[in-house]
Amino acid sequence: MTIHDDTINDDTIHDDATSPPVVVAALYRFTRWPDFAAYRDPLEAACERHGVMGTLLLACEGINGTIAGSRSGIDAVMTQIRQLPGCAELDWKESFSAAMPFKRMKVRLKREIVSMGVEGIDPARIVGTYVAPQDWNALISKPDVVVIDTRNDYEVAIGTFEGAVNPQTETFREFPVWARQALAGESRPRLAMFCTGGIRCEKATALMKQMGFEEVYHLAGGILKYLEEVPAEDSLWNGECFVFDERVSVGHGLEPGPYQLCSICRGPFLSGEATGGYASRPCPDCEAEADAEKKAAAAERHRQIALARQRGENHFGRKKA
Repeated sequence: MTIHDDTINDDTIHDDATSPPVVVAALYRFTRWPDFAAYRDPLEAACERHGVMGTLLLACEGINGTIAGSRSGIDAVMTQIRQLPGCAELDWKESFSAAMPFKRMKVRLKREIVSMGVEGIDPARIVGTYVAPQDWNALISKPDVVVIDTRNDYEVAIGTFEGAVNPQTETFREFPVWARQALAGESRPRLAMFCTGGIRCEKATALMKQMGFEEVYHLAGGILKYLEEVPAEDSLWNGECFVFDERVSVGHGLEPGPYQLCSICRGPFLSGEATGGYASRPCPDCEAEADAEKKAAAAERHRQIALARQRGENHFGRKKA
């Protein structure tokens, strides 16, 4: 199993706890951009000018990505992004890192800002009904509502909402096939869908509407907004929420969780060593199944990370998916 995510790549690096904090901004916006390629160079120039690094994806359906920099740098770049067509009301989620979590800045042109692979899906035109975190519990507790986790299996494995259906997908591109098979038939139940930050479930609700489902809802701001705003004592969330950064997982209040990443498959597991980042050893499955060459490569990679930290330097933290 290898983790896939459009905004995470081999440019992600580990933090050095002694470095000044930086602002990490995760953003997306569905909007119609027939000339989206024209925005690439100005965005790259703005990020370079303000010392911002990370990855932004541009497509005819909008923008998606994660960037990091100083407070003033992020504010300046976000101001420029919000001046793009359809982005005036763009919102983003912020977290903080002890050091710059990216090695460089890339603005990439893509077919989709989140890959589903279904023609004609347009969340800017038709989408499900947003439900605020404070109203989510009441909705998913109704007996006639089918709750669907639109994330992938390695994410669901460490946490999800009570009673949620797990599609058991390895990538989001598998979700439409699952939906057509699992939800086939004349019945059109009420659906409540959720994901980490909102982008996948927003596109999934557009698919469900296209398939003829009338009452389709999704969690505004995703799991992260729910964990930020809903008190633990009132929560229907079980476990941790996987995140695509050095924290690996977060819990209520967005506090970093106990998971680390396997040094071979990149899957989250409880290593017992520390929280966040890569573990010094593989997960139990890879420990049992990986060959000696893969184990040796993982061990050397972990050694290089440790040496870089001792020197006060950043180091690559993820391999290409």
